[in-house]
Amino acid sequence: MANLTPAQVIDTLTAISKEIDETTEEIARLDEATVRARAKYKKEHARAFLNAEGAMDIRRYSAELETADLFLEYELAEQKLRAAVGHIKALRDRLEVGRSLGPLVRLEWGS
Repeated sequence: MANLTPAQVIDTLTAISKEIDETTEEIARLDEATVRARAKYKKEHARAFLNAEGAMDIRRYSAELETADLFLEYELAEQKLRAAVGHIKALRDRLEVGRSLGPLVRLEWGS
């Protein structure tokens, strides 16, 4: 970041803003995928539980075993969503740093 020109600062801030927009769209997509994965898991878990026979614990563990792959899909969808949210927070931090550098670069180039 040393010796940045005002044009480079503008280009960097523009790129970060674009990436924020793209990540915001990705978060919406990932959020929907997470909701769908959770609904699918819960539905299949309930079905498996109701179709299982035996004592309550046996039915519960049978249902968990039968839907373990769906639960993993749901957990992975949540993890992707959390990662995208973390990414957008990092982008916003970078944008704030860039905004702080802007006036300093202008001051340096104006001298």
